[in-house]
Amino acid sequence: MLDSCAITVRKFEGAEFSAYRALRLSALEESPDVFGSTLSAEQLRTAEEWASRLQVGCNSGLDQPLIGQVGTIAAGLAWGKVDRFDSTIVHLYQMWVAPEFRGRGVARLLLRTIVAWAASLQARSVHLGVACGESPAMRFYVSEGFVPFGQVEPLRPGSALLVQSMQFQIPHAAV
Repeated sequence: MLDSCAITVRKFEGAEFSAYRALRLSALEESPDVFGSTLSAEQLRTAEEWASRLQVGCNSGLDQPLIGQVGTIAAGLAWGKVDRFDSTIVHLYQMWVAPEFRGRGVARLLLRTIVAWAASLQARSVHLGVACGESPAMRFYVSEGFVPFGQVEPLRPGSALLVQSMQFQIPHAAV
């Protein structure tokens, strides 16, 4: 029974590109208006491109591709990435939980795992973009301590949908 299954979050392994691909495409299909990429663009990637993307992410030391599971079932994903110009900033991308697993704590565990990873790298903040408006995602990020910053921007070139940048300041123990 899924209700009694443990929720776990772990880093993807490089060889799990098929599972990563399946989750990413499901996310883009189910929630097309919350990601910078599109389902049609991602479907064009070859198996080799998916494998390379995940392998590089798993081995770079600057990426944290995560899978959230309920029991043994893939329930969601998130990808943390150190900013290429400022190593004190980690960006959160690709955050998504399958509808049937929402409200169980998968998103919270994914997010907190990224924040803990960022803290372990001595980052000062985690940044993300979320669609503007009163949405469950916006409420979730605010409840986790994220605050808006900067100007709203289009989701992707030519999109009427707007995205608000948000940041979380990582509390570090005084030295």
